[in-house]
Amino acid sequence: MILMFGAADPAQAISQLEVYYQEGKGERVEVMASALVDQLIKLKPKDDTTQEILVRALRILSAILNKRGKYLQARSTINLLHKNRKKYSKMSGVVDNVLAASDYHLAGFIHSNANKKSAAKKSFLKCEKLQPGHLAAALDMAEQCGVSKQLAKLYPIAGSVKGGNGAYILQIGDNPPADARRVGNILGGNIQTKIETEIAVIISQEQAADARMKAAVDSLVPTHDYHSYSTN
Repeated sequence: MILMFGAADPAQAISQLEVYYQEGKGERVEVMASALVDQLIKLKPKDDTTQEILVRALRILSAILNKRGKYLQARSTINLLHKNRKKYSKMSGVVDNVLAASDYHLAGFIHSNANKKSAAKKSFLKCEKLQPGHLAAALDMAEQCGVSKQLAKLYPIAGSVKGGNGAYILQIGDNPPADARRVGNILGGNIQTKIETEIAVIISQEQAADARMKAAVDSLVPTHDYHSYSTN
């Protein structure tokens, strides 16, 4: 039994840790995640549930170390995450390519921030391989590593720009979306012109819809003072 941070077991500890992470309590999250990871790694043998909790803790620790600029530690931790995620899959028979892709997406940023561009490129490519059509990973690889070949390959599959209210995206299926203007900035030329034209059309449609809404609201405003009629 693990006793830490007021939690009687690892399941309670990871739940508490995930809440703190969502609340952005960086230093506390780092301390808690490090302690939980250390204790769970030492715990042998581990059942499926404990191994899964270790994976979740490593995922949070990798992300928080990256956010706090501790890139060398983050690199070691993300590699440990990959190893233990694979171990969990073998133990449980559960293979979640979407979560694995997300881990490699994070790894791409971590390696890039540590100036390991080759490792970053491999991670971004692995992310897209696990989750084909991951345009966001291709965009991040282009921006972080200066390699836009995969982005150029995926862009035509994404179709037209979607969104509105200042958020304009390109997306392939249900995969994570990519910011359309950033894609245009990377690919340039006719593609950038096409993207900006599509965004301009969306903005124009939004403005027209706003104008129609305003006209409809204005039409509901009484033009006569009915109160004065009722008192006469």
